[in-house]
Amino acid sequence: MDDEIVEITESRELDPVLAKVDHPLDTAPPVPMRSRQEVIAEALLLLPNLGKLLFRLLRDPRVPRNRRWVMAAVGAYLASPIDLIPDFVPVLGTVDDLLVMAFGIDYLLKASPPEVVIEHWDGSEDGLELVRGLTAWGVELLPSRIQRLFAQR
Repeated sequence: MDDEIVEITESRELDPVLAKVDHPLDTAPPVPMRSRQEVIAEALLLLPNLGKLLFRLLRDPRVPRNRRWVMAAVGAYLASPIDLIPDFVPVLGTVDDLLVMAFGIDYLLKASPPEVVIEHWDGSEDGLELVRGLTAWGVELLPSRIQRLFAQR
């Protein structure tokens, strides 16, 4: 069987024009992976843009009013000293706040017209996609009952 494969490959001739073409992906050196610190630093640089985006979306009348109220409630929950899981519980106390925040941002962004979000976003397109990806991932960590409750609205 291996002999058949060798015969087939030997019988095919390469097109001389295609054999001479060097594709940039074939010759480019590999891009080194970014360190964890670099990724965290890049994410932290998105925070000012995210804050401005949320502020602008909450004031924009083109964004559905019920979504703005939910985001305002999320902000009140985050500012409140009363949590589902108290902050003094290691890790979980912070995780519940992060999940609620991710849910609120995702809920607001999905209802906002894309052109409105782009109009209010000051950062790069990649940065906005990173925000959307992180918030969607955070929502996936929520219990399915909560996801279904808000998916219907």
